[in-house]
Amino acid sequence: MIRELTPELAEIAKKELNENPKQIANDLQHLKDWIAKQPHLKARTEDQWLIAFLRGCKFSLERVKKKLDLYYTLRTTAPEITLRIKPTDPKFLEFFRLGTCLILPNPKGKLCPRVLLIRAGRYDPSEHNVGEIMCMLYYLVQIMVLEDDIACVLGIKIVTDYVGVSMSHFVQGTPSMLKKMVAVSQDSMPLRLKGSHHINLPSGVEKVITIIQGFLNEKARQRLKIHKNQEELMEDIPKEVVPPEYGGSGPSIPELTEYWVGKFKEYHDWMKVEEQLGTDESKRLGPPVANDFMEDGSFRKLDIDFRPDNKLVNMALRPLPPALKKIAEKELNEKPKRVKSDLLAIREWLRKQPHLQSVQPTDQWLIGFLRGGKYSLERAKEKLDMYYTLKSVIPEFFANRDPSGAKVQEILKLGAFLPLKNCAGEDAPRISIVRVGVFDPSKYHLSDLIKTALMVTEILMLEDDNFSVAGEVLIIDMKDVGISVLSQWTPALAKKVISSFEKGLPIRVKGAHILNTPVGFETAFKIFKAFLTDKLKKRIRVHNQNYPAMYKTIPKSILPVEYGGTDGSLQELTDHWKAKVESYRDWFLKQEEARSEESERPGCPKNSSNLFGVEGSFRRLEVD
Repeated sequence: MIRELTPELAEIAKKELNENPKQIANDLQHLKDWIAKQPHLKARTEDQWLIAFLRGCKFSLERVKKKLDLYYTLRTTAPEITLRIKPTDPKFLEFFRLGTCLILPNPKGKLCPRVLLIRAGRYDPSEHNVGEIMCMLYYLVQIMVLEDDIACVLGIKIVTDYVGVSMSHFVQGTPSMLKKMVAVSQDSMPLRLKGSHHINLPSGVEKVITIIQGFLNEKARQRLKIHKNQEELMEDIPKEVVPPEYGGSGPSIPELTEYWVGKFKEYHDWMKVEEQLGTDESKRLGPPVANDFMEDGSFRKLDIDFRPDNKLVNMALRPLPPALKKIAEKELNEKPKRVKSDLLAIREWLRKQPHLQSVQPTDQWLIGFLRGGKYSLERAKEKLDMYYTLKSVIPEFFANRDPSGAKVQEILKLGAFLPLKNCAGEDAPRISIVRVGVFDPSKYHLSDLIKTALMVTEILMLEDDNFSVAGEVLIIDMKDVGISVLSQWTPALAKKVISSFEKGLPIRVKGAHILNTPVGFETAFKIFKAFLTDKLKKRIRVHNQNYPAMYKTIPKSILPVEYGGTDGSLQELTDHWKAKVESYRDWFLKQEEARSEESERPGCPKNSSNLFGVEGSFRRLEVD
């Protein structure tokens, strides 16, 4: 169960954190499912714990996963901070009673970030280490995460008092230690840092501040303030929460200390479990990250390296024309400033998938999947995984795609799948004509036609911004389709086709117009519709020979003459696309090896049976 937010906090959470109460249950379940699939991760799954991470990451599931993984990774890779003194060890409370770090109360009748007070000068550096302060904070914050909705929604401010801090304290703050401290406090904790305030600075501390700033993100650097006196501090921190030792009217340091000692005792059982959690790096998918904190003076930012081919991301993306840019931002949630980070997130995810190690996509290819999923990283990853899975389990669609091959050449000459040269407008979808009746069913199978259609579709993904942004409209011409062709359209084939075009490729079908329907069409159409979403079903129009009805949405000016239009002929389109596919021969040959290796997939391998069903079982295709 999750505590219900007050109306004021709920409004802030909705406005600033993207919190949608109707979506919370799904997000929590998604995280629990993800945690269950991480063999290296031993993590908590309580709702109140996970909702804090969601709020701290503004409900970005990708950021939550990264933060959760790092949080528990640091338990294993930075024990000199996270487990320096175990919270159930009597020495923990002994050090805590020194008063080096405390959480101040929330002010009454006000909503503002929670305040943490750090007093490093309270400990003897000959007996203790700065890492012990971070260890105290690490577990204090856990209690705050579980109890304080204000901190989870509004974030925290940290006040650091340097009274009593000597050079012996400073020398403990090596760059390596400072980096780990920042990683723990800034990168792994679910609470948002809203300010860092420093008071009573001794001479020479500026160098330490400079080192710390080097590890902070830009936002945190901008929120760092140095105050000359207590009065100046209380311009940013409410006086009623500041202890009287600092000129405020809040509880005293001893009172706060004993309050939090009581809290630690109350949470003893929780902390006992917490000590057992973390990561087993030997079980992590991909390389372990135990050495990501560089030694010997190298202080790289804690990130995950990409494979060599992916290390330098190819950001040579085509800029969208204004009309399509507007659609991409409005309908697809494309934010130009976030494209690079989203591409990096997808590449990082790919690197971690042991069954997708052969996949080395370009950015132009990946952005098609982002747009097709309306910039939901989860949907983009599902489609990518499904696409490369289908390449393994449906060889009749995705294998032997050499454009110079005899069968591919013959199908290309038939002009079975032909995108039109022009669109109805700058921001209009791409129109493609599908001519099912042009092939001889005694020589070819429908799967041969589908293979070439997929090849052309992949070229559209790489070249055509109207296609990837505005979508696609199909004209399906059933002229000359006889019973021999319809008999090939089995439920099994229909499901594979729908899976490929709907689940595997980032295609937004905006409409379909069916012409020249033959006898027996209704049966085949029912099989086809059985696997479509309700949205797609509503976008299909059967015109038969009523071309004028089609002209209401597809102007004659972009249609070939054979369909009553004025924009060239079918033969011209056929010749164009045959040459275009042939020009991509090297690409198709290289992509032949880019597919999932199901024997390496974590969990149950995918195959035709569990994707499409067997012996007449045609369950709806779902992605785990």
